[in-house]
Amino acid sequence: MKKQILMILFLSIGLTGCSLIPRITMDTPNTVPQSIEKSKAKYVCKGKLELNEDGSLKSCSKGFYSYEENYGKQERRMTIVERVKSFINSLVGWGFWGVVLLVILCPSLVGLVAGRLIEGTVGIAKKSLSATVKAIQNARKNGADLSVALATEQDTEVKKYIAEIKTKENIK
Repeated sequence: MKKQILMILFLSIGLTGCSLIPRITMDTPNTVPQSIEKSKAKYVCKGKLELNEDGSLKSCSKGFYSYEENYGKQERRMTIVERVKSFINSLVGWGFWGVVLLVILCPSLVGLVAGRLIEGTVGIAKKSLSATVKAIQNARKNGADLSVALATEQDTEVKKYIAEIKTKENIK
């Protein structure tokens, strides 16, 4: 029963006219028009109708009625800065939807990328790189043997990690 109520609740929210996630603006349309032309023309004639050669009303007989309404908006051209901003907004908008699709369709890839980032910032690879760089700097500054400096800076975990990399890459 609870599942059915939750399903009805989600469907009623999801299938309503307005969505929960507002539309992310992908680009910036021209919002300030250069010129707007509005015109309204209304002709009512209850007599004989005569027109000029150009099609304008000269005279009319009874029963004639004409109503015209025109609206024309001419947009201004976007500047280079506005075009660049619009392009960046478009990339950000499509990138957001790409990330949403990625999370929905392939959550393991998101976990893989996050794991690699975390491992690269605080993992054994970072630790071994830091120890190796410190050892090289100590060897250069003090004029000591590089092997001795590496042995003092690297612990057993780092040495095991470096040994694994050497076996994987066939480094002697």
